[in-house]
Amino acid sequence: MASKKTHRLIAAIIILVGAIVLIAALFMPWYSYKISEAGASETTNTYPGLPGSNGTIQYSCSGIPSCPSQTSYSKLNWNNTGALAEAGFYMLIVGFILGLIGAIFGFMARGNPRRVGPAVAFAVLALILAIVAPVLFAASLPNAISKDIPAAARPSSSGPWSSFWGSNSTTLVTPPITISQTWGAGSGWYVSIAAFVILLVGIFLLFIWRRDPPEPVPVAAPAAAPGAAPRP
Repeated sequence: MASKKTHRLIAAIIILVGAIVLIAALFMPWYSYKISEAGASETTNTYPGLPGSNGTIQYSCSGIPSCPSQTSYSKLNWNNTGALAEAGFYMLIVGFILGLIGAIFGFMARGNPRRVGPAVAFAVLALILAIVAPVLFAASLPNAISKDIPAAARPSSSGPWSSFWGSNSTTLVTPPITISQTWGAGSGWYVSIAAFVILLVGIFLLFIWRRDPPEPVPVAAPAAAPGAAPRP
């Protein structure tokens, strides 16, 4: 049976994996908005990052001659959306650093149970950021987009400016075409949730394995009875 030291090592490895998964979310799109018409489509993918960083907004297209080049929130004047992406960017980085520190203390706790406390504390802070980032993003993004994209530029009343997830179809009279829209969370948003789950498992295991079992108390051999004859 594995010792508590080995168990704490396993928990520290899980916390480290959670921190790595969290920073991986930084390089994946957190939101996608696809608009289609007459067999052609354009998908806008947004990433966490600084508002002025080129590549925080990227496009993928189908059925059209050319696709827009990657750009930034600042160039599109998406100031509110860019501020939200920047907040998520820093939360992911800080969460990764805290998770990494927690994992290091976890490795140290393998031979010293006193290191479990700091390991759990740092990992819990990383855990909080791992869940706050996607929740804040989902709760605040529609309002941010509604401020950045004027009503005149929206193809319909419902879209990313009205809800975090959704889809609809709108038929225009002039010209007579049907525009379909779908929008929702990208892979990075889900990966941050996955990092939260992994960190939660690592913290739980590290907590329940925080103490070594007590050392057995040595028992003295019974003394020979007085006057007993020694055994041959």
